[in-house]
Amino acid sequence: MISGVLFGFAAALMQSVSYVCSAQFICQHKATPLTLLVLMHLVLGGISLLILPFLWHPELLNVGNYATPLLFTALFYGVGQISLFQAIRASEASRVSPLLGLKVLVLALIGLLWFGDSYELIQWLAVALCALGAVWLSASGGRIHGRALFWVVMACVGYSLSDLSVLYTMRSFEQLPLIHAAAVGVCLCYLICAVASLLLYPRIKEKHLLLQSTPSALTWLLAMMCLFACFAEIGVVFGGIVQSSRGLLSIFLGVFLTWVGFRYAEKMPAKRVFVQRFSASALMLLAIVMFSLGANDLI
Repeated sequence: MISGVLFGFAAALMQSVSYVCSAQFICQHKATPLTLLVLMHLVLGGISLLILPFLWHPELLNVGNYATPLLFTALFYGVGQISLFQAIRASEASRVSPLLGLKVLVLALIGLLWFGDSYELIQWLAVALCALGAVWLSASGGRIHGRALFWVVMACVGYSLSDLSVLYTMRSFEQLPLIHAAAVGVCLCYLICAVASLLLYPRIKEKHLLLQSTPSALTWLLAMMCLFACFAEIGVVFGGIVQSSRGLLSIFLGVFLTWVGFRYAEKMPAKRVFVQRFSASALMLLAIVMFSLGANDLI
């Protein structure tokens, strides 16, 4: 279980770094999030294509074992990304992104109602704390619009179904070592996403910025490899709770970048807002501990 938690923290850290790289790309090149989304996934597909030959294993010939969950992983990931893009168009990213922590509640309910999973009381409290922390973190940036909230819920559902598909994808590669399986799953998934991005590529005006999106793509690829491994080790609900630590990690990363004078770092918020964000993130960190204690009781 410890390795799964560590993979979750690593995924959260690399996601935070990827968000910083994405913010730099958008600010520096005056590009839209859609431009970055398309170019980044084309780079992800290219990197995946280069890596895959080194990940070859006879198990990959059994396409029928992993094709369906892999396709659903990419499909629902796309639904989540598009919904998130719509939410950010309707409201500020600082208010939208923390609410993705509600994904943990969606995953827990899907597990309960669809898969018949059961959780200890302390684990349900952890899920509730994580959701509360997400709402509190979002509220620190102000009130969110109703239209944006709708798209946030759609994004949470899309990402949740994608996470569940990741779990089944990883199970289909159980003959491979964990890191090997995670790398294969991620690369195949982003090859599919790259093909889909080619459909939007003609609409992108800033095609010359393809290589500039590489930092965002590389850090995101590493984050997803860690996340796939995390889900395979500790499940999607606990993994989602651990992943929510990116809120606290993002705060520390933002403070560090501001301290070193990074040009594209987000301006430090007012003291009251900073304390609220830090407290909400700490609440989500407490949820990790509580869920872990409940998981130990079940072993």
